[in-house]
Amino acid sequence: MAAAGDDCDHCEPCGADEGTRITITFPDDFHHHFRDGDKCPAVLEHATRRFARAIAMPNLKPPVTTTEIATAYHEHLKSCLPEDSQDFEFLITLYLTDNTTPSEIEKAHATGFVKACKYYPAGATTNSHAGVTDVRKTYPALRKMEELGMMLCIHSEVSTSHVDIFDRERTFIDEIIRPLVADMPSLKITMEHISTEDSVEFVKSAPDNVRASITCHHLLYNRNALLVGGIKPHFYCLPILKRETHRVALLEAATSGSNKFFLGTDSAPHRVEDKESACGFAGAY
Repeated sequence: MAAAGDDCDHCEPCGADEGTRITITFPDDFHHHFRDGDKCPAVLEHATRRFARAIAMPNLKPPVTTTEIATAYHEHLKSCLPEDSQDFEFLITLYLTDNTTPSEIEKAHATGFVKACKYYPAGATTNSHAGVTDVRKTYPALRKMEELGMMLCIHSEVSTSHVDIFDRERTFIDEIIRPLVADMPSLKITMEHISTEDSVEFVKSAPDNVRASITCHHLLYNRNALLVGGIKPHFYCLPILKRETHRVALLEAATSGSNKFFLGTDSAPHRVEDKESACGFAGAY
């Protein structure tokens, strides 16, 4: 097998017989946490070896809520690229809030590098406290996104405390996604890092503008990896790992050949002491 970029004009360099090689396109990652500050170079050292482009998540401190912050973050990320990976492309996302305006969406879209907005339900995951409290408060911004053909990336879980953590994705489909798709039939939506059979079935039955990303860890592990034989903090992520039936459904979707499902690794590095603690951070890396 020869990877993209290898010298494939002749068979000798890779030792394969003619007609027995395949060339694998350098993949994209449609969900990556590059962090900020001095953490970026270490993360980029890993990411640029494996991907050609990646969607950069905006849940920093402070979050990437404006075009100005997005521009500064884009420049910072580019400055942290390894010398041999200067052509790596960052697809920047804007952090959606209750107060994001249509004019801010238009301004961000005009940059050419802000490709999407990220919807975090307030309190649903790491650094999401400034996120959306009521989806209808975002409708003016979402309608502008629909007009511009801009992607909405959604952390598809409710954050209400009375909903069991294993049911939050299914509840989000019923309470948020179904009405949103009906209200904005042309809005491009990615349900990110789906973790349940419910999401697989919804995306399969939804219009073509609704798609989903899947992580490697949700394909590889179920909740036993997190909980059996002691709590394993490095398997703690959000959405939380589910039972085996859900993992199998995700695996079938990922290998089905459908273009509605694609890779978003949700690579989310944390310091070891922040994972291995009495209140460990969510995120797999």
